[in-house]
Amino acid sequence: MAMATFLNACHKPLFISSHTNQFYTISNRYAADSSMVQMLRPYKIGVDTQMQVVIGYSDVPLTKAQPESTLGNFMADAQLKKAQSIDKKVVGSVVNYGGVRLPYVAPGALTRGKMYELMPFDNVLTIVEMPGSDLRQFCDFMAVRKGWPISGITYVIKDKTAANILVDGLPLNDNIVYKIAMGDYIANGGDNADFIRPLKRKNTGVFIRDAMIEYVEQLQAKNIHLHPNIEKRVKYAE
Repeated sequence: MAMATFLNACHKPLFISSHTNQFYTISNRYAADSSMVQMLRPYKIGVDTQMQVVIGYSDVPLTKAQPESTLGNFMADAQLKKAQSIDKKVVGSVVNYGGVRLPYVAPGALTRGKMYELMPFDNVLTIVEMPGSDLRQFCDFMAVRKGWPISGITYVIKDKTAANILVDGLPLNDNIVYKIAMGDYIANGGDNADFIRPLKRKNTGVFIRDAMIEYVEQLQAKNIHLHPNIEKRVKYAE
């Protein structure tokens, strides 16, 4: 006959009674850890090599500004073109202004690394099905924020609302469902765009950054330089 003995031990639960924050400032005053530098060197060389690859050229300065800018138009156009290659029914593209992370890119060579600087986040290209009434609300939302980069859409900011909205060259129809390309951050309600979250969408699995790289590379393959213009996609009422 075998006998098993079970011991039950009761332990007093542990918890943090107090803590102290201490911040360390990293600066040139501190010497680099040579062993860490040595370990990371081959990876750094590989990354630097990839980031310095020239993918194309820009004929004009790319600047970030509102209500419209050359940098914003480039990014919105690149996003729209990639989305339309996935779904031909996509008619517009929106880039959130805060997601454009550089204020200026000089004319000349464009590197892969520069695209990462412009869009350092892994935002995924998303196609959202927006009823016209919701797209009108979205345009009003952008108008209050002084305009975001757009492509395929135009409107006039008047009294902090969007007027004369055109989609693919035609007046906005509240009863039509439009397919609009944007980042998953906005599609999921980011930047206070909560009204977009319930809408039907398709996650393409494509990073917006990669769509930008592809856009420039395709131009370069045709020996064409990037040359976005200010086209009055968004303007203030006179």
